[in-house]
Amino acid sequence: MTAPQTPFTGSVDTLAEGRVRPHQWRDIVIWLALLVMTLALTSVAVSVSDIVGPSTLPWWPAQNLSLHVTVGMVVAPLTAAAVLWAANRPAAARMPWHNLLVLSYLASLTWSGALHTNVDPTPTPTDTPGSIGTIGLLVDYTGSQAGLAITVTAISCLAVPLTLVAVKSVCGPVAARALAPVLVLGPWAAWTTLGMDGIAAAACAAVLAAGAMASERHVKGFQAFWGAAATGGLLGVAALLSYGAAWFAVSLLCLYFARRRPWHILTSAAAALSVLAVAAAFGSSWPAGLVDTYNAAIGEVAANPGQLWWLLLMPALVCTACGPAIVESLRRLGSGSAWPLMTGPLLALLLAPLSGANPERPEYGWVALCPWLVVAVTASWPRPGARGGRGRSVRAPLASAAAGACAAIVMMYSG
Repeated sequence: MTAPQTPFTGSVDTLAEGRVRPHQWRDIVIWLALLVMTLALTSVAVSVSDIVGPSTLPWWPAQNLSLHVTVGMVVAPLTAAAVLWAANRPAAARMPWHNLLVLSYLASLTWSGALHTNVDPTPTPTDTPGSIGTIGLLVDYTGSQAGLAITVTAISCLAVPLTLVAVKSVCGPVAARALAPVLVLGPWAAWTTLGMDGIAAAACAAVLAAGAMASERHVKGFQAFWGAAATGGLLGVAALLSYGAAWFAVSLLCLYFARRRPWHILTSAAAALSVLAVAAAFGSSWPAGLVDTYNAAIGEVAANPGQLWWLLLMPALVCTACGPAIVESLRRLGSGSAWPLMTGPLLALLLAPLSGANPERPEYGWVALCPWLVVAVTASWPRPGARGGRGRSVRAPLASAAAGACAAIVMMYSG
């Protein structure tokens, strides 16, 4: 795997000690203000909606605190503390890359398990036929609620190492190492155990990871062709699992464009369309399903206007689910090297009503977007007067990761 193919390839970055800079505290304050505002607006939405209420939102802070201690209440803070301590040690900068991927996956598995909410296999109006069939197979295969939860969590948490692989290719290994604790302790982990959305998030992460590796400078010839074809095939599978996964095609297009890989664009597009064509041949037309889903959603909102609140609040809900790191990440969007990875999810965030959101169950969806909306928090950016060979230190945003983890624990276990 080569260094990132960006204008900053000549610079040498180093992973510095995790000292907290003033802007991290500023980002935390901004995010907490957004969190309070979102919860306040959500309480208004609950009061005007006939279907959605606090009982249906697993992340909603309970009104009556309980002294009942669960295993998750103990495991979650211990996991967060262990991740933050390990990320702040000098050994984190020297850890072999493959070891970091494995440990990040295991830590994510523990964190998601500690924030576990029951997997609901009931289909939603915005589920694709592919996702309905997949969750049905998992229910039959696992045979129990516990087995289903373990399987869904194990697959969903693959999104963390896959995201790190893509970030390493695009932004460099130092940026990926610094980003690891933010991804592991993401508040969105509370959503990954709900159903197919966590699995779709892993599939979307696999798309960008495969596309990043297939488009690296040293990958040429048949290796590049088959890599691009595999990426397109993964994109087609991800689209069959979630309508919102189609937005990741925009990120893939931007990545290929930035790396000047026009043939990759054609190859991946052909492979993705081939997967959808095969699915249509077996009676599952993705375009027809998309049209039917949105027609049903429009009719549902027309029948229950109060649900429009949830569609309008979706961007704010996603930003709060990302944690404080999203503030710095969005600020660096225009100047950092991670912009190709963020483009698709950001468009999906801005065009919330067109992204497959379910107004009846707002806690579903958006899991796939969250990791990619924070990837720029450690990405490189050009400095005035900087030249090739001049480096900079990259600090892991541990304070932001800690604040997001604490908020997730409080909201999940406040009652």
